Parts: sequence; C-alpha cells; structure tokens
Amino acid sequence: MPKMKLKVMMAKHQHPRTKQQGYLARIVTNGTAYYEDIARQAGKNTTLNEMEMQLGIALFMGEAAKMLRQGYIVDMGPIGKLYPCCNSRWVENPDDIELDDIRPSLYYRPSEDLAGAIRSAALQWKSTPKDKKNE
Repeated sequence: MPKMKLKVMMAKHQHPRTKQQGYLARIVTNGTAYYEDIARQAGKNTTLNEMEMQLGIALFMGEAAKMLRQGYIVDMGPIGKLYPCCNSRWVENPDDIELDDIRPSLYYRPSEDLAGAIRSAALQWKSTPKDKKNE
C-alpha cells in the first residue's frame, strides 16, 4: 500500500500551560470525500446481495483509506467523519520544527446521532470514589 503523504502547515497556537503564543503543525486537507460518492465507487460491479453487501463494506473502507491517503476528509455519512491530522511538539518559532517532529494521525468525529447517543449516556464509577485508590 502506498505510504500516506499529507501536507502540513504551521498554525498559531497558544501554549496551554504558559499561554505563550507559538505554533503547532496542522494538516492541510484536499476537501472532503463524501459518503455517497465513496459508496457509489465501492459498489461498482456488485448486485449488493447479502454477501456482496459484506464485500461492499470492505470495498467502502478500502476507498475511504484511499481518500485519506490522498489527504481528504472522509465523510462516512451516518457514521461520522475521518480527518487526517498530526501531532507535533509546541514551538515558539515556526522555524524550530522539522518534519521529523510531526507524527501523522487520524481523528474521528462521530455523526450527531452517534455523538448524541454518547452525550446522553449515564455515567457511573466502576467502584465508589473511596475505593478507586484500591484499583
């Protein structure tokens, strides 16, 4: 599989602890690859019977991975979106960061339905707070 190549830019960012202004690396995307378009591409040459639907999902994921490798945000419809992103150390001067300091990553943002399901979930401790130190 081809190695992912993404464009990176420096973005102004305030250091969370010191509040000093500086810079972080940020991915520059190529737009969005939409769920319907990926599904249409992935579903070519199938009749979408039960077994082909399973194959269709695999084809869909393969097409989504291809779009990510090309630097696109991938809109997966009712599932949410996948964003190419990166992590880097904080620097005050943008000339102080090298490409070796930047690690590519993937960010997932769930659809509103999925996010709402999580937000509406009730939370409880696995054990009572006084027992947490014994875990």
